[in-house]
Amino acid sequence: MRFIVALGLLFLLAACATSPFTMTREMNPHPQPELREREAFIAALDQFSATNRLELLAAFQRDYPGSSLKPYADTISRYARELDNRKAQLGELQVEQQELQLQLEAAQQKNQRLKEENLQLDEKIEQLKKLLIELEQRSQ
Repeated sequence: MRFIVALGLLFLLAACATSPFTMTREMNPHPQPELREREAFIAALDQFSATNRLELLAAFQRDYPGSSLKPYADTISRYARELDNRKAQLGELQVEQQELQLQLEAAQQKNQRLKEENLQLDEKIEQLKKLLIELEQRSQ
């Protein structure tokens, strides 16, 4: 009897010592990237940080399509392209702003010139009015 109880206890302890369920990579919701994947991703990030070039990130995305790090590489690539597009738009807008600034300065100069011309014409009108008054007074 003791032997059966001891044997049952031994089986129970042996069963508790081993896990009946081991997670495989497919079952793990947050799998750890393999060392090669991590090294490739870090190298791609290093290249991107130093040069803003996306070649290694694109290679990482192509070479490790199932990697848990791929969404990060996708996000970095997408934001880098968007940043490049916005920089190009900013450059175009700056050129347009400079052109508009030149047009504004030309319009302001023309406006100033016309104001001065207007003042001169007003002075001439006043002189002509005075002459007309003088002529009318002489004729009487």
